[in-house]
Amino acid sequence: MNVIAKRPATYDEDGPSQDAIAGFYDGMRPFWHPVLASRELAGKPVGVRLLGRRLVLARLESEILALGDVCRHFQAQLSLGEIVKVAGRAALQCPYHGWTFGAGGQCVRIPQLAAGRKIPSSAHLPSFAAQERYGLVWVCLTPEAKYPVPDFPEYDDAAFRKIRLEEAEPSRTSSTRMIMGTLDDTHFPWVHEGILGDRDHPEPPNHRAWRADNELIVQYETEQPAGLSTAVVGDTARQVTVKVVYKGHVGMPNVIRLVKTMDHGRYVVWLATCPVDFKTSRNFWIFARNYDLDPDRDAAYEAISAHVRLQDKPIVESQRPWLIPPFWTQIELPMGPGDLPLVEYQKWLEELGISTGV
Repeated sequence: MNVIAKRPATYDEDGPSQDAIAGFYDGMRPFWHPVLASRELAGKPVGVRLLGRRLVLARLESEILALGDVCRHFQAQLSLGEIVKVAGRAALQCPYHGWTFGAGGQCVRIPQLAAGRKIPSSAHLPSFAAQERYGLVWVCLTPEAKYPVPDFPEYDDAAFRKIRLEEAEPSRTSSTRMIMGTLDDTHFPWVHEGILGDRDHPEPPNHRAWRADNELIVQYETEQPAGLSTAVVGDTARQVTVKVVYKGHVGMPNVIRLVKTMDHGRYVVWLATCPVDFKTSRNFWIFARNYDLDPDRDAAYEAISAHVRLQDKPIVESQRPWLIPPFWTQIELPMGPGDLPLVEYQKWLEELGISTGV
């Protein structure tokens, strides 16, 4: 009897299969996704994209309305409309014929409706859950989210100085690739030499990885070059390396919080990434520190954060396939023990039905 050896899967570099894209979208739907900075939602509707579909967001008094970005009438974009008052309550008015939608997507006005006729229930639009946390608007496309928005304790802690990194454009990669790239520490000597690593010492740290509730937690100790995110200001001239304890919290599947603990304090890297579609992500970064708290120092921290991000960007955007392939495909070759955090993240993606094919 001849035995045929199983060969690794192949993939199209121009894009994943429709089945893989559908699996990614279906798997990502039941989670909270950051789609917009809260400050952008002021006085007018805003159109966004999430998991390949167009949405419109509008602030109606204390509620954020999230709908598909098409009017029930003739499918014009509601994000081109305006916020108006109907019976004293804020509502979203379509720019085409004035159909207007209030809380929960209820159609509250049709200007062309004949006198005495009620608005039909078929005029209403389905709405999606939306909330604000950490200065961002989050949307879930299913009636109930699988997990809550992950905690970010440093955000409301007055002991920490916070800065945001605004990216000029979306990243040409999947949101899961963004999380994996931020979780990956063995690239530090090669991509961030002199800042986060040293090519003469590329040995991976001894990782521990475990799950707790809705998080993947990774912890390890390492030494890094002295710099803004590691050394006390003024000491970098006499410090060559600094001992750092990393603890990474991955809020499945789209948020990561890296806490760097040194003798003098803590530095936190927080990323929440929006899956615009299968190969585009919009990234929201916050960096927090409980040392060197002079506000005048923020610009220096913002500059080094942007520099590190720009070092990563072309490499992560170059990765193919666009979506992280399941282990069974044998397309990628994780190498233990250094890749333990990435293997554990990928295992969970497969369990959640997010990583399904190529």
